[in-house]
Amino acid sequence: MTTSSVDVAQFTVVDGAPDSAWFINFMDVANALPEYAKIRRTLADGLGDLHGRNILDVGCGTGDDARELAEMVGPGGQVTGTDVSAAMVDEAQRRSAGSALPVTFRVDDVRNLAAADGTFDAVRAKLVLMHCADIDAAARELVRVTRSGGRIAVFDYDFDLTTVDHPDRDTTRELVRFCSDSHPNNWSGRQLARRFLDLGLRDITVVPHTVVMPLSFFQISVGNRLASAQADGSLGMSATELAAWWAPLHEAESQGRFFASLTGFAVSATR
Repeated sequence: MTTSSVDVAQFTVVDGAPDSAWFINFMDVANALPEYAKIRRTLADGLGDLHGRNILDVGCGTGDDARELAEMVGPGGQVTGTDVSAAMVDEAQRRSAGSALPVTFRVDDVRNLAAADGTFDAVRAKLVLMHCADIDAAARELVRVTRSGGRIAVFDYDFDLTTVDHPDRDTTRELVRFCSDSHPNNWSGRQLARRFLDLGLRDITVVPHTVVMPLSFFQISVGNRLASAQADGSLGMSATELAAWWAPLHEAESQGRFFASLTGFAVSATR
């Protein structure tokens, strides 16, 4: 079990993290999960007809999703990928080098986007708002840069909707709640529809997605956080107790019986 202090709750400070490559690898592992392809498809569908459109992908990370969108808009369209992390934008540009796809990348902050009002036909944000310290400001920016009649599609998790099949129910509930509460906006997924209504958006559609997590992905999602919290005393468990909690999960994995999942919501609307 790794004891690195890096974890998925730190996506807003990737450039200041001791190992930005950890986040790049995490995104690659996540995007390879089958349900993530369905999430991307739902978000694309939520944006409407993309052919020839000008699309903004906020929190583009390594740019893989933005390039997928660029294939959908075709040569008459344009996709702009933005991320608060220069390391992510550098990686997105590296992966796009030599491509003829209509996609560009730049560093930008969702709380204060460098785009004029109504610039884009559609705006997408996957797993972004849940990391924002000021989620309302970020949501307002998504709306501001979308043209009237344009579409917005967002996906966020609801971390209270984490499930783990484990023989120790009480400890598992405690750890699930601890991991959920350690996220800045752990209920963002369930709040998206209400936030969209508050912003005056219409034609709101909500599609839930449950991601079944293999043990390897579950470990990189919560392992570092739990280990760090145990070490600094905020978890209230000994190292032996934490190791004992992990043991049945590894045993279940060896028997092909491990199960964990996380549910989020893709919400799309018209400005």
